[in-house]
Amino acid sequence: MTKSTFTVSDATINKVTQVEADVAVLKCNNKANNQEANSHKMSAYGEIIASIAQVKLTKGNLPRAVSKELYTALQDHVGVKYQTAKRYVENCVGAVRLIKRVIGDIPTQYTGDAVVADLATLEIDSENKLAKAVNGGADKSKAQRLAEQVVGKFSTKKNDQGEKEQGDVFKDGLTDEELDDFNDFVRELMAARQAYRNTKAAKEAEAQAAQDNVEVNTSVDALLGDAA
Repeated sequence: MTKSTFTVSDATINKVTQVEADVAVLKCNNKANNQEANSHKMSAYGEIIASIAQVKLTKGNLPRAVSKELYTALQDHVGVKYQTAKRYVENCVGAVRLIKRVIGDIPTQYTGDAVVADLATLEIDSENKLAKAVNGGADKSKAQRLAEQVVGKFSTKKNDQGEKEQGDVFKDGLTDEELDDFNDFVRELMAARQAYRNTKAAKEAEAQAAQDNVEVNTSVDALLGDAA
């Protein structure tokens, strides 16, 4: 597929338009609808990913003409804002790279439903999970993310395939002075946490001992009663 022949079909535009409307309604109604909203959102992603799956990527990214066409379709025809269109484009291109790397060659007749099914095998069933997977953050624990916010982390850069990898610069989180204060606070809070747990444990042990005494006294009273 050459960049001059790429177009976003009316079917894809209509599907994404309807999904965006459905998701907006679901989010307004109730948080309990998040799962259904995620399902709709992934169906939109499936349509877009399928539409660009056969486009030859340039250093892991869409050719400029194709990217422009996709942005235009999403903003002018679907009616989403630029930031939403940007998320769609970046996540979809990342998904294509991910699917090719992990699952294998993409079939010529790749459908939106097939895309959603393939992503589901990778435990990706929401926009948030997709974004994390294509940006290399899916395997980070809560503790690791917090540590990076406090201490810092390496920058990222893109390789020849357009995938993010560790960069050459370490970006600080807190300043050195703030980090010293943070460590002091952690030590104080850890001491308070341990003291509380010890006190709580002591109270629980005391309560259990009192209960044991009640049970023993009851048993003894019963035996004395029987003996009389």
